[in-house]
Amino acid sequence: MTFIFVLLAVAVIALIGLLATGRLGELPEPVRDARPDKKFGNPAFDVVVRGYRMDEVDQVIEELQAQVAKLRDR
Repeated sequence: MTFIFVLLAVAVIALIGLLATGRLGELPEPVRDARPDKKFGNPAFDVVVRGYRMDEVDQVIEELQAQVAKLRDR
């Protein structure tokens, strides 16, 4: 009887794992948001294992370069 409960528990855990990873149905494609959050008017980058997300940093640098070029043209 204990063996049946163990098998049932393993089956339930496996089913939950399959559902969580999307193997039993379609999950929507993740949408990448490269814009950093704003806190008090300053960008707040997401922290990852090796620092900040570089796509967010690159986007802010591009925006700042565009603002500098715009100010130089004045």
